[in-house]
Amino acid sequence: MVINSRLWHIRLFSFILIAALIIAVFSTGKLPEVYTAFSENIGYEKVARQLFETYNVMDNSFHFELPDSWETQESFFTGGEILYHLNFISQDKKINGFVQVWRLSGPLKQFIEESEKAATGAVEFKYFNIREIAADNKKGYLLDYSRANQEGKYNRAYEAFIEGYSNKIYRLSFFVKEKEWRKYYQILFDRIIKSIEIKK
Repeated sequence: MVINSRLWHIRLFSFILIAALIIAVFSTGKLPEVYTAFSENIGYEKVARQLFETYNVMDNSFHFELPDSWETQESFFTGGEILYHLNFISQDKKINGFVQVWRLSGPLKQFIEESEKAATGAVEFKYFNIREIAADNKKGYLLDYSRANQEGKYNRAYEAFIEGYSNKIYRLSFFVKEKEWRKYYQILFDRIIKSIEIKK
């Protein structure tokens, strides 16, 4: 009887404690923040456990990795400017984009500057950030921006442009609806960008 009484008291105390925590979360209005933090932690764990598939393309001169659960499809273009193009989409359809190799007539920095000027005048951006990066010990630029689509809703873009040999540039572009964006996506995208290996 004493054991049952103690067990009952422990259960009652646990119930009161959980109820108090729930009330505290609701009364402070922190439920969305708690849910977001919980979701982000699950996302970080997914990135850490993510398996990747290796792609060796263009006669093994270009190496990169993508999550093995992503669907991919190679496309071909005429004209000679785009030498390689691979579309991808995540399993949950929230992330899409492509990997490209371009041949440019001028330097990458000039191309980025001209692209920024052309883009900002043509579409509505919420923000547009450019910073220098390196991948495979090669100089590049990272574009991080949010712009409106035809319906007026914003899409987040995370694009890397890396200089290669013989006027080639290597582009990795990731697109996500802004409302679907998660902080851990940046870790995943950076991991993919860092997987690049470029040979002559």
